[in-house]
Amino acid sequence: MMGAIRNTWFLALAWSLLLCGCSESDNFVQKKFDSILRIDLDTIIAGVQKNGLLDTPYFRILSYKSYNEGIYSKLAVVEFFFLKTIKAKIVRKYRYVTEAGLWDRYFNEYKFYDDSTKTKP
Repeated sequence: MMGAIRNTWFLALAWSLLLCGCSESDNFVQKKFDSILRIDLDTIIAGVQKNGLLDTPYFRILSYKSYNEGIYSKLAVVEFFFLKTIKAKIVRKYRYVTEAGLWDRYFNEYKFYDDSTKTKP
């Protein structure tokens, strides 16, 4: 009986620590972001015929900012390059929802560019 009470108390304490906003490390948040970017790139190229793709589709992080206060603790802007013959890219904006511990994509736009503005990483 005491063991069950102790386990219940421990679970309640652990859950409350998770909910109190204990922040994840910046390194962990960055790894989540990198994973999402790779998934987004794979999703983007999945809908394009192979002969229409660049030899190596890629993304480039234009900005990545951290904030100490507010709902969103991180904001990022990323460009995705994937088309071979059409000089177009996708620009996406992401924000990290601190309380949920999740990245949220809130902006998605296709833009044309010329070769002089595009540099490969």
